[in-house]
Amino acid sequence: MSTVELRREAKSMIDGMSAKDLQLVRQFLSFVASRDSNSATRELLAIPGFEKSFVRGVKDIKSNRVKPWRQVRKDV
Repeated sequence: MSTVELRREAKSMIDGMSAKDLQLVRQFLSFVASRDSNSATRELLAIPGFEKSFVRGVKDIKSNRVKPWRQVRKDV
């Protein structure tokens, strides 16, 4: 089943639900979304030096110490 078909079927089911059931579905979807997000965050934080590098990058962006990526990677 394609993503479009899955979304269509889910929407059809949601449209027929009571407010109480919708609240439960919303909580479940929120849980699934945060689980995926937390997994990716843990993976990034496990990379040695990532957090320090990320903080430095954010500071560089705020200070406008950036270059266009094409200038850095001319071979791309």
